[in-house]
Amino acid sequence: MHWAFEIAETLIKQQTDPKSKITCASGVSPSGYIHVGNFREIATTYFVTKALTLLGANPRYILSWDDYDRLRKIPQNVTGVSKENIGMPYTKVAPPTKDTSASSYGNYFEQLFINDLEKMAVKPEFIYETKAYENGNYDQEIALVLTKRQEIYDILSRFRSEKADEEERENYYPISLYCDNCYHDTTTITCYDETTRTIFYTCQHCQHVGQQTIGQKQRIKLHWKIDWPMRWQYEKVAFEPGGKDHSSKNGSFDVAKTIAKEIFNWHAPMYQPYDFVNIKGQTKKMSSSTGNILTLPDLLSIYTPELVFYLYGKYQPKAQFDLGLDDDVLRNYAEFERLVSKAKAGNLDETNLQLLQLSGANLTEKYPEFGHVVSILALTANNITLAQEILEKEASYTKEAIAYILPRAQYWIENDAKIDSSQFAIPKTCHSIKH
Repeated sequence: MHWAFEIAETLIKQQTDPKSKITCASGVSPSGYIHVGNFREIATTYFVTKALTLLGANPRYILSWDDYDRLRKIPQNVTGVSKENIGMPYTKVAPPTKDTSASSYGNYFEQLFINDLEKMAVKPEFIYETKAYENGNYDQEIALVLTKRQEIYDILSRFRSEKADEEERENYYPISLYCDNCYHDTTTITCYDETTRTIFYTCQHCQHVGQQTIGQKQRIKLHWKIDWPMRWQYEKVAFEPGGKDHSSKNGSFDVAKTIAKEIFNWHAPMYQPYDFVNIKGQTKKMSSSTGNILTLPDLLSIYTPELVFYLYGKYQPKAQFDLGLDDDVLRNYAEFERLVSKAKAGNLDETNLQLLQLSGANLTEKYPEFGHVVSILALTANNITLAQEILEKEASYTKEAIAYILPRAQYWIENDAKIDSSQFAIPKTCHSIKH
């Protein structure tokens, strides 16, 4: 059984009401161009929700945009943004270019990735954290956190090696407070009046002295390890994956799980850690801030959407894997095509058949094999018109099927492949084409 179906079956068994929705969550920070490493978070949740649907359950798939987080640094591959904006929420920084309809820096990268997800037919319910915070959705939770701030400090102290400090405990506030005047988070809280739920602060960036009251359009964001479990409770999350960096012993998930139980009286969701996706040949972790990334459009220029899903779905989430655009492309296509052929013949095992279901493989259309298309292009000097004519003469494929594979093969040859035409046999149909 495929791992996503195993998770889905467990979630169904845990349901107290079979008719209720099973909320599966993922989250993305629009800190820069969103890469294929980030996509593993989305793909993992997508596979589980699709498996739930195939098993007859009623999943709810939410994707939270952490766009109320602070801009920590400007990625190397992003221009047009001033360092003056560091410390402001992503949604309060201007977009990196004027040639956009985006309302902010955060919204600019959100729009790009939403367009990418649409190409993959991934359509979650989007939750924009800036809107949720500013609309007062979490006001009661913020007030609760501030009331229990010292209890939260004690919980965090259990998970760190440093000895707890009583003065630090007394002055601990697990929130980011954005200044009313400049919207930077370089604020120091001087006092909190629990009766009126008013916070008094000073801003180091602009020297503003102000106050904010919960419920009166405050500019408060809970710290990550408190925000995460708060949203589990608020959205009634049953399943969520998390990256390797959050999943170590005493890491973010362990902390959040404890805070969920002791502060929000909520149980942590079923949790699936996942490892990194790397670019083949690189030793560094993929990172938006450094710019060493592959994006979904990079992959979709070469791979079909179902091939992309296949590459993510065939590995267990805890397994690290590399994405290469070299000869791996030929191998990946050939492997996928073999499984599709077996499925059509009715002799594919359950796990791989479920993998094809999750990837969205079309078992009714006949597509030209990628390697076959590459061989034709290699022998026609990458002439897409001539290659299309050859494929049409084979009379085995629809024009739509040819158009689905041919441009991707041409792109791969032009940009990433190292083709030696001597390794390919000349298709018989080539002899009948007038050059």
